[in-house]
Amino acid sequence: MNNTDEIEFSRVRKLVAHCAVSPEAKDKILAQPLTTSLVKANALLDETEEMLWILDHGLHIPFISSDAFTPIINKVKKGYILNPRELEQVADFIRVTRLLVRFFDKQRINAPIMASYCGTLTILDRLEELIYQDIERGQVSDRADNELTKLRQRSGKLNTTIKETLQKYLQTKKYQSMLQDFQIIQKDNHYTLPVRASFKHTFGGNIIDQSNNGTTVFIEPTKILHLTQEKTTVENQIYLIESQILGNLTAKVYNELPNFEANLNVIVDLDCILARAKYSHAIGGKRPILNEQNELQLNGMKHPLLSNPVPLSLKLDPTKHGLIITGPNAGGKTVTLKTVGLATAMTEFGLFLPSTAPCSIPIMTEIYTSIGDHQDLDNSLSTFSAEMKKMAEIVQKATPSSLILLDELGSGTDPNEGAALAIALLQTLQLKGCLILATTHYSAIKDYSTKNPAFITAAMDFDLQTLHPTYKLLLNQVGASRALWIAEKSGMPEDVLSEAKDFLNTGIFPLRQASIKFKNKQKKIKSLPSFKKGDRIKVPKYHQEVLFYENSDIANQIVIFVNKAFETVPLKGAKLVQKAEELYPTGYNLNLLFVQDWQEYKLNRDLNRGSKKAWKKLKNK
Repeated sequence: MNNTDEIEFSRVRKLVAHCAVSPEAKDKILAQPLTTSLVKANALLDETEEMLWILDHGLHIPFISSDAFTPIINKVKKGYILNPRELEQVADFIRVTRLLVRFFDKQRINAPIMASYCGTLTILDRLEELIYQDIERGQVSDRADNELTKLRQRSGKLNTTIKETLQKYLQTKKYQSMLQDFQIIQKDNHYTLPVRASFKHTFGGNIIDQSNNGTTVFIEPTKILHLTQEKTTVENQIYLIESQILGNLTAKVYNELPNFEANLNVIVDLDCILARAKYSHAIGGKRPILNEQNELQLNGMKHPLLSNPVPLSLKLDPTKHGLIITGPNAGGKTVTLKTVGLATAMTEFGLFLPSTAPCSIPIMTEIYTSIGDHQDLDNSLSTFSAEMKKMAEIVQKATPSSLILLDELGSGTDPNEGAALAIALLQTLQLKGCLILATTHYSAIKDYSTKNPAFITAAMDFDLQTLHPTYKLLLNQVGASRALWIAEKSGMPEDVLSEAKDFLNTGIFPLRQASIKFKNKQKKIKSLPSFKKGDRIKVPKYHQEVLFYENSDIANQIVIFVNKAFETVPLKGAKLVQKAEELYPTGYNLNLLFVQDWQEYKLNRDLNRGSKKAWKKLKNK
């Protein structure tokens, strides 16, 4: 039972999927489970490492998007004949397959796994040659059939003769007075002249159409009737020959469907691996070292979803396999839990980690989390009841290879009972040999962790001068909640603080009564603003206007686009400057607003379309 939603691994997964080229690869990444096998995890990391080597050396892999190719394959399966442009796309796919094999064959020393995958691709070069020979620029080529060339030449001559004959009509005074306009108009594949309705019986020819108001009729003159009939016959012959050629080529594609599907599966797998490598490269990832001994060592691990994360370093092992984190609210305790969870999940997904040095990550069969508000309104469960229901399941299912992440365990009820229950749960999980990280404010849990040799204590650092947390984890220390101190610095009245201190020291709180008059005044709740993709907004962090991209998965955070980069910032204080619907026309592709590198975007777009010019440009780089 891997609960990765609470550590926001779904956001990481989406970012990886965004790096993929094809829709099939994106879907596969979104559905890929975490592996619990050391061998499989190392295999995934080996794949990522080879692709990273390719990226680090500035080499461009010849990929093509399958979003247009897959519908073509489905069309062939249903027995439809492909049109010329679809056949060209088939040939482009074959060509890219051939280029992939050649590319990775040259990189066999540095990317042997990728080369072996490409070695399973079937190169259909003969079919590629036939398609490019018979299809050119979106139509059947003259090279495809000698008779086709003659018929097209005859059709062209007939067209010329028809137009020349019609031009004579336009230049003859006898007919000029009968014409509504001096131009040749094509109607239903017939060349016609616009004749005044009053002359439709005297002009001579076939009436093909008329205007809406009936004042103009479109007549095919008598002198070109035999030419039009011959042209129709020739065009029918052309159509039959073209259909035969297209049918023959489609049949050859049909015969190779098993190879196309197998090749597509390999290319989708390569696309998934490349997406993992792109994301690992983007976050400056380093390959983690795997183990099965429950040894967790993070060396400057950064939370991959935060803009300016504080590096996290810690170490747990089979003898010290529990970490109790203390400190003030908003000090980074929960972020620490999520960072550890993400490090584990990312490793089991085949991703490198954003750390200053390689981290040692244990392969865990389950990641259990209890982070955030667990209130279940559908089942009428309070936060504490929902948490206990979840904890009961964790205790029953946990094994020595389980990673347990618990945020504020035992809160939401009587402090004494909550602390006692939390200690009992920690003790049970510790005896099972689980890897445990928990946060708390309870003094009893702090005392327990200092006395139990299986646990390490840690505190989140807090700057007493600036009244701001530093988000640094201090190992082997116990942190204070500093509630009274923070309240004092935040402007809490002295009389309130004095009574709180007296109660803390004596345990006695004097009861006083006051006469209070209540006014029936409705309090206004200020709601946070909402934006749509492409809106121009202003945020406190920047003086300039920025573009809104999407709401972050983190509460009250948004993703903006500024200086050709994405950044997550607080929603509070953001103000709308101008709506996207006021800035751009209906149907405008808003994704173009968020392109970080236009040259790279255009090149990738052309490469994905199979452009030969783009491949030639890439080759000459």
